[in-house]
Amino acid sequence: MQEETFRKDLVGAIDRNTDEGSVMLWCMESIKDIQGTIRAIDAKMGILLAALAFPIKDISDQFISLHGSRLAPGSLILTAAVVSYAMAIFVTIATISGIGASHMHIQGAKKFNTFYAGGLFKFKFLDSFYRRGEVLSTMSVSEFASMVPTKYDDMINGLSEEMISLAYIRDLKILRQRMAFMLAATALLLGAFGSALTR
Repeated sequence: MQEETFRKDLVGAIDRNTDEGSVMLWCMESIKDIQGTIRAIDAKMGILLAALAFPIKDISDQFISLHGSRLAPGSLILTAAVVSYAMAIFVTIATISGIGASHMHIQGAKKFNTFYAGGLFKFKFLDSFYRRGEVLSTMSVSEFASMVPTKYDDMINGLSEEMISLAYIRDLKILRQRMAFMLAATALLLGAFGSALTR
């Protein structure tokens, strides 16, 4: 009887560990999938930025020559094209740039997430140009270790917070990517139409 009870308890413990491991694996795979999407968006936006930067001189020269002599019929349309073009560049740069403090957009998020460990270092303007030796972490090793979750539920909460944080970044980048392509396409169409009117 005792042996049978022990076997049931052992099987139950193994099943619980298997379920917990599956949940943990699912969270990690979801995080990797979202990170992969973010990297793919950044790669596409890098290509778009390079494509947008290529004709900057030609566009500025044509815009100056058009407005330098007289007000042509298509000048208003070309002005709208240049504005759309500039906005496309701005949105593209904003998409590629890092998005910090995403935890502020999560309901019930902790102030500090040990999985991401963001905000451990306080940088200043000068740190953009050279590495200062006096920059130290805001927590000691023991302080950080005391905040690392040791219980399963706490680990799942930490991973869930990281997933939501990454989902915010991904969704924002997708929105900006869509807007950048729309602005670039609008600039192209307006530019072609305005150029046709000025001939």
